[in-house]
Amino acid sequence: MKTFGDTRIDLQLDEQRRSEMTMHNEKVKKNREILKHCVIFLGKQELPFRGHDESRESANRGNYLELLTFLAKYDPDLHYHLSTSKVFIGTSSQIQNDLISAVAEVMGEIIKEEISKAPFVALMLDETSDVSNAAQLSFVLRFVTDSGVKERFVKFEDVTGKKRAEDVAALALGFLEEHGCMDKLVAQCYDGAAVMASGLNGVQAKVKEKIPQALFIHCYAQVKIKECRIFFSHLSGLAAFFSKSPK
Repeated sequence: MKTFGDTRIDLQLDEQRRSEMTMHNEKVKKNREILKHCVIFLGKQELPFRGHDESRESANRGNYLELLTFLAKYDPDLHYHLSTSKVFIGTSSQIQNDLISAVAEVMGEIIKEEISKAPFVALMLDETSDVSNAAQLSFVLRFVTDSGVKERFVKFEDVTGKKRAEDVAALALGFLEEHGCMDKLVAQCYDGAAVMASGLNGVQAKVKEKIPQALFIHCYAQVKIKECRIFFSHLSGLAAFFSKSPK
């Protein structure tokens, strides 16, 4: 009877802890959204993430870290997190790569959903060289939805050592199957290289063996435009020059 009507301290502490945990989780969620939108912003603007020197003493730590630092000036919760967190800050290269992969995965699912609603699809492949002069094959899908014509870049595929028609065709067919396009493909668009365009043993012929209705369209606009032809010739020459340079 002596404790009747008294407030229990243990219940008060438990309620306070629940309130603190709720506030903490809300701050974590907000900070996570900021990290995610930094990745989306840099990707949308086609800006590089990393810097040459990401140490705290560096004058420029790269776009990702500098953007976070800028936002932290106007967000006390983010500033506190970046200044005090010892477990998960969200600024490491691994976290950046994980966030990029997560965003790319979500975008890929959205593209697949768009494709599922399209009656017909065209596939465009083109090979280019990255900064290390390694061969990369770009995959682009073109289709029509209720809102109009859509053209979606989906991915790059490293094709170093896999430049035979059989290899490229296998990559193309695997990509089409993954995105549910085998029955929807009506056109395949490549450049005039023999490995791609040959009607006997080229990629287009091997894709047609599996998908007969997939007409081949030769992409040659860049060859017909003098300025583009000169530009890409110089660009490939620069890559070849620096790849052979000893320094």
